[in-house]
Parts: sequence; C-alpha cells; structure tokens
Amino acid sequence: MTDKNISVGNKKIRLAGITLLYFLGVLSGVILYCFPPGGQTSHFEAAAENFVSGRLNKEFSEILVNSFCEPFIMLLACFLLGLSAVAQPVEYLVPVFHGFGTGITLAGIYSIYGTTGIGIAAVMIIPGTVISAFAVIIAVREALNMSSDICSASFGKNCMGTKIDFRLYFTKYVILCAIAAAGACAESALIFLFADLWQV
Repeated sequence: MTDKNISVGNKKIRLAGITLLYFLGVLSGVILYCFPPGGQTSHFEAAAENFVSGRLNKEFSEILVNSFCEPFIMLLACFLLGLSAVAQPVEYLVPVFHGFGTGITLAGIYSIYGTTGIGIAAVMIIPGTVISAFAVIIAVREALNMSSDICSASFGKNCMGTKIDFRLYFTKYVILCAIAAAGACAESALIFLFADLWQV
C-alpha cells in the first residue's frame, strides 16, 4: 500500500470519526433532555420554544438570519481554531456541541408539540440541519488538517521551507459559508411557506 493510499484512508477515518462525534452529540442532547439533572426540563423547554418562536411568525429576512447564525458561528469557530497548531482537542468538540444543540431542540419540539412537532421538525429542523451539519463536519476536517499542517511546519522535522496555503484554506471556508447560507435559505423558504399550517 502506498503512502498516498494510507493518507486517503486516514482522511476517510477522520471524517467518519467527526461524523460519529456529531451524532453522539445529537444522542447526548436527546438523552439529557429526557433525563435532565434534577428532573428540571424548564430550561430545555424554553430553548426549544425560543427556537420555534424565532422562526414562526417572522419576516423572511428574520427567519433567514436566525437560520444562518448558528452554522455561521460554528464555521467561524472552526476557521479560527484551525489557525492554531494545538487546537485539535477543541476542534473535535465542535461537532459534539453542534449535534448536542440539535438533539435538545428535536427532543424539545417532540415533547412540547406532540404530533405537531413531527411536522415542525420535518420542515424547520431536518432540511437545514442536514446541510449545516455537512458544512460543519467538513469545516472541522479542514480545521484539523490546517492545525496539523501548522504544527508540522512549526515543530516537525522538516519544518524549514514548509508552505501552508492559507488562501486555499480561506476559500474553502467561503464555500462552506455559501453552503450553509443555501441551507438557511431553503429552511427559511419552507418555514415561510408552511408556517401557517401550525398553531403553536
């Protein structure tokens, strides 16, 4: 097996690991909502209600901003963390945190709105979440790669003359932000079109 094949295999394993961390975050959020410390669910219920109220009965532009803010913050965090040579442990926490919020929101909506919550989640959460999760997972991968490159360039044996393409790194994040924006637009359009079907 060549070094190139090993490198590709390692990248696939890393991507699979990041994806697994995201779903572990979702599962953790659902479990914590269902079995909160001390039996207190009021904070989680309030978070779910704020999520819904932040999207229903709003103008399209307001929905769009609300839908784009969270993935943008995650992408910005990944971008900045990727510029550090020692931020890999924190970078691995980003998909967990992102999934955790999704899990709490899903569980809260199902718990508060019952069968109506299925429709709300199908339109308000799933489409945008799939796209934003994809963008965040790829962003974490790129941040890890950049941190590794910077670490190698700074402390590796062959650090002299190592070139790091920061322009390509920035360009990738611009593309990821565009993907997240497209997801927010799709989510906002669906909410704007179907919000009247729900009386919450």
